[in-house]
Amino acid sequence: MQRTLLGTELLINQKPNQAFNLDTILLADFIKVPARTKTLLDFGTGAGALMLYMSKKTKSKIIGIEIQDERYEKALSNIELNHLNDRISCIKQDIRKLEIKNSDVIISNPPFFKVSEKGNVNLTEDETIARHEVMLTLEELIRSVASCLKFGGHFFMIHRPDRFAEIISEMNKYQLEIKRVRFVHPYLNANPNHVLIEAIKNGQPGMKVEPPLVLYKEKHQLTQEMKDIYGGKSYVTKRA
Repeated sequence: MQRTLLGTELLINQKPNQAFNLDTILLADFIKVPARTKTLLDFGTGAGALMLYMSKKTKSKIIGIEIQDERYEKALSNIELNHLNDRISCIKQDIRKLEIKNSDVIISNPPFFKVSEKGNVNLTEDETIARHEVMLTLEELIRSVASCLKFGGHFFMIHRPDRFAEIISEMNKYQLEIKRVRFVHPYLNANPNHVLIEAIKNGQPGMKVEPPLVLYKEKHQLTQEMKDIYGGKSYVTKRA
């Protein structure tokens, strides 16, 4: 199934169970790539949607890391589809064994759920690995990020608010200082269901909690900010 990557003119080809979703769109909008970035890694790139979004935000080298064969092949085909082979590449590799060092930026939309948590019983193995910590736990992710980032490198991720305390603990363990946080709420008076996080390796203490991002004013009625995000406000090329 081929479609336009929401908010851009880029194309993406994927299966329905591999579709980029709200998590991808929210994280892509949240990420601020530092101007001097030379290398950006996407841990668990899937079909490559997040990498494609980043190609609109930075001219740096982008490398996706994906362990599942079918998703890896799909990422390669999507890079080719958009003629971005000169800027984007993908490696089939277990993130836990990755030996790339001194990266400027790492981004990730990782599995949210612990293996012990109940999920959709109809999930395929492919979907289970993508959504549950079957092959990569939160600690393993953060340890690998810390290993691959340079001193002062940036890490961006999206996760579940109910695991935020655990995320802070693991980040502290591996010298990743959380600098920016934004909670995402379905409605103004509802509890958040996502948290967006930016951390810096060996960064100075001091965390900024940004105003909440609210998805809907009421049922089926997006807030203006979400309309802008879906419209691709982050990817509009500024004219000189």
